[in-house]
Amino acid sequence: SILMLILPLNEDLPIRLTDMFGEIQSPNFPDSYPSDSEVTWNISVPDGFKIKLYFMHFDLESSYLCEYDYVKVSSEDQELATFCGRETTDTEQAPGQQVILSPGPYMGLTFRSDFSNEERFTGFDAHYTAVDVDECLEKSDEELACDHYCHNYIGGYYCSCRFGYILHSDNRTSQTACTASSWRRVSSSP
Repeated sequence: SILMLILPLNEDLPIRLTDMFGEIQSPNFPDSYPSDSEVTWNISVPDGFKIKLYFMHFDLESSYLCEYDYVKVSSEDQELATFCGRETTDTEQAPGQQVILSPGPYMGLTFRSDFSNEERFTGFDAHYTAVDVDECLEKSDEELACDHYCHNYIGGYYCSCRFGYILHSDNRTSQTACTASSWRRVSSSP
């Protein structure tokens, strides 16, 4: 005989997602989501990536400032977006075709429903994917990625220098290459 163990969803603990892509659905999707529910998903991808999130379906109870049922998207301590309502009627509060991009490799998504739903709402179906950060384009002028040439690759970057220069030990800045002709012998007097 086979023993099956079914564990209830512990809504107090965040669900950790560490894959490079995935799908997140409200509880019971595509059926009605439960009242008085809160679930948080914490997405993390490797350094050198951001997270892109978008919704394929969105149907939550609408309310002023999304105070009843909502999906809140955050990154570290920054709130990126809060959504509620129906994608067909509440276009100002529902995500629609909007894509949310995290500033770094972490994103949190929290679904919350209040104590009552007067209608049948089916919840949401969201997808996320890791997106490569182009460090060569992302760096501000104050913290340039490379002095001369920046080469982006998936998950990182490297620097190189123009002819006649060598890469400094910080792997970012370039310095003049020393050659035999640039050295003078200094003789010491007896």
